[in-house]
Order: sequence, then C-alpha cells, then structure tokens
Amino acid sequence: MINFDYDKVIILKYLPGGGGKFLSACLGLSDDAVLMREDLAQMQLNNKLPIEKKLKYLLLSTKQQSEKQIWDDWTLYCVHFWGVVEEEYTLNDPHCPGSGTREYIIERINKVVYDCIDNNKFMFAISHTNALLMPILNYWKNSKVIVFKNENKFKLTRKIKNFWPGGKIKHFVRRHLAKKVLFDSTKYDNLLYEWDCDWYFSKDKTISEIEKLYDSFGLSGFNAKMISEFYEAWIKVTLK
Repeated sequence: MINFDYDKVIILKYLPGGGGKFLSACLGLSDDAVLMREDLAQMQLNNKLPIEKKLKYLLLSTKQQSEKQIWDDWTLYCVHFWGVVEEEYTLNDPHCPGSGTREYIIERINKVVYDCIDNNKFMFAISHTNALLMPILNYWKNSKVIVFKNENKFKLTRKIKNFWPGGKIKHFVRRHLAKKVLFDSTKYDNLLYEWDCDWYFSKDKTISEIEKLYDSFGLSGFNAKMISEFYEAWIKVTLK
C-alpha cells in the first residue's frame, strides 16, 4: 500500500515556461533526491547514478534541446516518474474517466515511487494551477509546496518558445488555467515556499536561494559549482 503520509514530496506550482523543472533538477542534484524520470530514479536507487552523472545527463539534454529548439524539460515528466499526471488527481476529470479515486491513483503509481519511499528519497511533482494543486494535496498531505511568482515576466525573455514537442500547451493545462481558483493555504498544513522567477536573472541570487531551499528541506550535498555549471548552460539557451 502506498504511504500517502510520506513527507518528502516537493510540489512545484508554476505557470508553464516558468522554470520549475530547472529548479526541481537543481534540487535533484542531491543524493537525497531523485530526478523526475523512472529510469534515472531506479539507476540512483541501484547506486548507478551519482550526482556527477546526473549533472552530465542534464548538461547533455540542455544542449540537445537547444539544438532542436524544442524545450522538453530534460524529459523530466510527472508521467515518466509517477505514472500519473496532475489532472488525474481530480475527481472525475472529463478527460480521465474514473480519475481522482484512491483506487485509480494507486493502480497507476509506478513501482519506483514505492521504492523511493522505502529508500527515504525526496521526490518532485508539478502543478500548473491552483485547481490542479489542491487535489494532489488531498493525497500527499505532508508534501512541501514551492509557489512561483513572476513566471510570465521570465517566460517573455525565453529564446525557445516551443514547450513540449509541437510547441503546444497541453490541453488539460490550458483548460485548467482558465479556471480562476484561489489557493487557500489555511486549509493545508504544508510547508509553503515562494520562488521569485526574477531571481533567475542573476546567477548568484539563483544559487543563493537554491542553497536556502537545500537547508530548509534538509537536502544534503549542496554543490554550488555544479549548480553554477548547470545554470550557465541552461540560462545561455534560455534567455534572449
């Protein structure tokens, strides 16, 4: 049985193009956390993916995305890791018949999630709207939440405009973005953190704020040199 009381799930809530996957990857450059891909996470659990290899994967993938001019988030997708995507936590979503029930979620969650819990690893999940965040929190009640701001300002500076193959915002994201739902944090006991996308315009500020998150979450192995190298590769192909 899945342990939904697990307290090492970090949810990043941001608008598409806001740099959330970059931040999750930076936090994933710790032995205490896994990257959001089933095969990479399993390699780490098998002691075959040290942080040096994680960085090598991220740098190579950054280069490939730049060459293709299609930003695919280093293929770090919720569905590739969790086996479910954010809208599937919503009860009876019209595009996911039967979604939102406990049986539906448990049936789809990948085995690697169970293994990460057994090995006490931090895991990352993504939500792009309040409407999609709250159903996730109904399951992962003890998760931590990083809420982004100034995403649109940052997105306007990006070179690559194609997000995901085909350059289209996923249909469910577009549909849920249209819903104006307020997030009432008083209903949840989750630790909330704010990430300002303006920080991305400064390498030093970005690294400094990431270090604070490492300290806040209790992540070990903060490596400013590695994160700096990743940031420089990412920002070079990101900003105009």
